[in-house]
Amino acid sequence: MADRLSEHPSFGKAATKDAEAITREMANRLRLNEGQVLRLLPINRTKLVGLNSINREYKNDEATRAAKAAELEAQYEQECSRILTPSQLSQLQQSNGQPAQAPATSGNGLG
Repeated sequence: MADRLSEHPSFGKAATKDAEAITREMANRLRLNEGQVLRLLPINRTKLVGLNSINREYKNDEATRAAKAAELEAQYEQECSRILTPSQLSQLQQSNGQPAQAPATSGNGLG
């Protein structure tokens, strides 16, 4: 659903600008290489579109909205774990106020 909404002109422009800003900030803070930046940009954009959709769709249902947002965040972290090194992932989690966890072995962040 987020991918479908990300193509909508009114969602796409704002999400693209915000995703670019977030990705730039992540690149500076986590010292990302060019490949990581290119792979994170669409993931950040999809996350923002998804959050906007969740907030709009469940604006009157706080519990469902929180659950859906947590589910989206878990998917985002899973994608990030495939792109970032363990050290970068730990820094990202710490900056997001989450305890550092051992990264999943699904990826090494190098490719």
